[in-house]
Amino acid sequence: MTTLTQTVTKEIIWKDIAAFCESGKAADLLSVGDIISVVLKNGEKMRIAVAGINIYKENEVLFAFKDILSKEAPMNEDWTNEGGYEASQMAKYLDTEIFDLLPDDLQEVIKERRGHKLWLFSRREVFGEDGRYICSEDDVHIPYYQDSKNRIKLRNGEPDWWWLASPIAASTTLFCRVYNCGYSSYHGASFSSGVAPGFCI
Repeated sequence: MTTLTQTVTKEIIWKDIAAFCESGKAADLLSVGDIISVVLKNGEKMRIAVAGINIYKENEVLFAFKDILSKEAPMNEDWTNEGGYEASQMAKYLDTEIFDLLPDDLQEVIKERRGHKLWLFSRREVFGEDGRYICSEDDVHIPYYQDSKNRIKLRNGEPDWWWLASPIAASTTLFCRVYNCGYSSYHGASFSSGVAPGFCI
């Protein structure tokens, strides 16, 4: 069962959410910060937050995993950030192994963004401007992450570190990540850290 937590908890299906999005009425059903609970095919329970409505495209809603997947992963097995997120093993991992874990009804309604079904948010999307990191020019500060407490994510019930998509411009090995307290830092691409992707409908 998939549930949407607002002021009340009610059953909802992803097809209905997609229909509201396509009709331009997403804001009649959803608000930034609403939480949808899902169970992955491996049994993991994940909370997914509404991160933004009509941010990059009309009739589109951005969602962000509020929880970190239980399994950590590196951005790349090699010690490199060459090619950025687009060329990373993380991008392939999310689009295949992790996407396959999503409930079938969610898989059916996800739209690709920049060629990806699941993806990591950039440093600008989570924290706003910072010239040290490489981000896409059209990235904006996502409404959900403008509330700093939403940058703290849980893995197995405890705050933990999680990756962002942005390499550090002056480095050939480092990607941005978020501390368990919600501040940003960076780490070598081959180290494992938490994974909390986004997607759009």
